[in-house]
Amino acid sequence: MMKAFWNVFYREIERIWSRPIYLVVVFLLPLICFLFWGTFMHSGLPLEIPVGVIDKDNTSLSRNMVRQIGATQQCRFQDLYANFSEAREAMQRGEIYAFFEIPADFQRDVLTGKQPQIDFYYSSVFLIAGSLLNKDLSIMTSTLSAGVTLKMLTARGVEEQVAIAQIRPVSPEFFAIGNPWLNYSVYLVNVLLPGLLSLLVLLMTVYTVGVELKMSTGRKWLRAADNNMLLALLAKGLPYTICFTVVFWACDIMLYKVLNFPLHNSVGWMFLASFCLVIASQALGVFMIEVFPVLRDGLSFASLFGVLSFSFAGLSFPVEAMLPMMRSWSYMFPVRHYFLIYQDIALFGFEPLSVLPRYACFSMFLLLPLLLLPRLKKALIYDRYPKK
Repeated sequence: MMKAFWNVFYREIERIWSRPIYLVVVFLLPLICFLFWGTFMHSGLPLEIPVGVIDKDNTSLSRNMVRQIGATQQCRFQDLYANFSEAREAMQRGEIYAFFEIPADFQRDVLTGKQPQIDFYYSSVFLIAGSLLNKDLSIMTSTLSAGVTLKMLTARGVEEQVAIAQIRPVSPEFFAIGNPWLNYSVYLVNVLLPGLLSLLVLLMTVYTVGVELKMSTGRKWLRAADNNMLLALLAKGLPYTICFTVVFWACDIMLYKVLNFPLHNSVGWMFLASFCLVIASQALGVFMIEVFPVLRDGLSFASLFGVLSFSFAGLSFPVEAMLPMMRSWSYMFPVRHYFLIYQDIALFGFEPLSVLPRYACFSMFLLLPLLLLPRLKKALIYDRYPKK
């Protein structure tokens, strides 16, 4: 049996070296992903997002407000506009992402206590930019309003500490747990990069098995494995398991040792999660080609499944807020389990032993190929692959 195993193993090594597409998918594409995502949003947050202002008051207070806008971390004052139409057209051209409209008699109304209204328009087409501007400029206007109120109260003889207590009777403190820097790279890259690599593993597995069907070499493959279908799959997948595991571990080293992303446990636990993700994706790929024993159909289904995994991972939209049926579907995706492990191990620093059940969830994917193993063997033996 071991001789048959190594026969298939070395046969696959020869196929990898003989066809450049294998090396491109296994090594070159992950390298491109590393370079892209490793330098993506290197500052952590978008900075100096252009903002415009319509200043109908043109007083010292309104000009001070314009300066305050330019002083915020995320904003950069772009230009003054004469009216709403000019500012709207600038936003539509992509020159600015938001603009303020300061009304006429703004300073006079503030000093007389009439509470003038400031209109703030921001583009919600760009979700990240819009939400950051909304947060940053809302804080800025609140601070400016509090400063004006403080000056008015102290001018009336109220002590400064008493005035501050009247303006802000409750002083909340906010703590961002897991990602205190609010770094979007930490939020995105740690799941998007493994997710893309998992998609490559999935597609590569479907391709390597499906090409045996397409090229009518399935009988030779089985013959090399002594007609043992399970042994044939294990030996064929081992070279890719080794290569992709090394690639994943290099990714982990880059993220946690080079880029210094937060990791509150040993990197070995993320190594284990990466290895589990690789073998789970391989098992899922074998199951897909068993269900659709035609290369183009298997690749199409694997592509659709891989793309959906980003949505069901819970990265951009929390799984807990999904419909109950979709919430249960999320556990069909290996990336979802990897994301949960990443949260618990890297961000929250949970005791690793308490996270072991999440690692065990990957084992259910390893059982999938066994369900339709005879179907794949039959497809290889009878060679009924459509020729057109």
